[in-house]
Amino acid sequence: MDPAMTGHPFKDACHRRALPTISLYTLDETLLASYDPDYQRDDEQVVHAADAGEAAGRLAGPIRAVVPTTEPSVEIGDRLSELLGVPGNPAVTASARRSKAAMRLHALESGIRVPAFEVVSRDQVAAAAARIGSPAIAKPQRGAGSHGVTVLPDPADVGDLPAHDLFGGENEEWLVEEYVRGREIAVNCFSQDGRHRVLDMWEYRQPGSGDYDQPYWDLVQLRPDDPDWPAAERFVLEALDAYQVRLGPSHTEIKTDAAGPCLVELASRLPGAHMTDHWRLHSTIRPYDDTLAAYLGEDTGLLSRDLGFDAALGICCLRNDDRPGVLTELAGLDEVRLTAGVDAVYPCVAPGDFVPLTRDLGSLIAFVLVHGRDAAEVDALLRTVRQSVRLELK
Repeated sequence: MDPAMTGHPFKDACHRRALPTISLYTLDETLLASYDPDYQRDDEQVVHAADAGEAAGRLAGPIRAVVPTTEPSVEIGDRLSELLGVPGNPAVTASARRSKAAMRLHALESGIRVPAFEVVSRDQVAAAAARIGSPAIAKPQRGAGSHGVTVLPDPADVGDLPAHDLFGGENEEWLVEEYVRGREIAVNCFSQDGRHRVLDMWEYRQPGSGDYDQPYWDLVQLRPDDPDWPAAERFVLEALDAYQVRLGPSHTEIKTDAAGPCLVELASRLPGAHMTDHWRLHSTIRPYDDTLAAYLGEDTGLLSRDLGFDAALGICCLRNDDRPGVLTELAGLDEVRLTAGVDAVYPCVAPGDFVPLTRDLGSLIAFVLVHGRDAAEVDALLRTVRQSVRLELK
């Protein structure tokens, strides 16, 4: 479902097994083309549908699996899997794994710690922030990639909130919640038949100690002996049970402070930010093939097999924190590509592009994937990358 952008490799996984595929697009075609002009590459059959019921009526022939690939397709995918009687996660909790409001309400019902929150219309964000207390943070109900997420140091600082989310939907409802200070950790898991395994954890690091609404700077994979690993693992596995995640990959973001872990986001999908590219290079995890196999009802072995990580891993998210402008050059990027320990460079912009200030995942300048023998070597490489690249604007 919606096999664009990071969804392309799912088509490749199907082709490796000679499986015929239907590309089911739930997102608007114009929006898809703006994000990924080549999104229909390798499509065999194409169906467009806005919801699970419409999709079920348009699919012909036996369907063995429904594989969601993007954030909005996960909820519809769960509902469609249930309608078609193929493996998937329970539709009854599908909305709670997608809608931030439903996610927070379900957490309260399940005893999962979440920040104090309110769900309001756009014009009520400031009033809700005043009730929550400063600092608060506002989030679009169905956003992703931190698009539109805004820290509110003071209720009077709301400013202009985006009218539409990352996927073109109207931001009619907003989640306004307490800002939790603490270490931000992403926990990636895989589930089969309701049993779970933590694949890895990543810390989202910032250049300073101030409050932030854009988490992408340095992403560093944690070791299992990290002091916060046991509590994070217990908390996330309990959350997966509470949200009835039974099948496939999941990506859960938490903050951990003196009171322990607190849920930020839970999504039953693969992680973004090129973490899966690191898995393919430095582990036995085959993110797309293993996910496809799980949705086909096969045992992937991921719950018990050696994951085989062979290095410490990091991702440098290059941002534009200077000023908006037209890009003339990303100076130093070619030299970075040749640096020992740099696995891949993924530029997000090209000369001639207008480059806004970085506010979210979609306005980053580039991703640089690095590996080292240990955390110290990874930290040194991340610093080298930042010192080597210069954003030239006019």
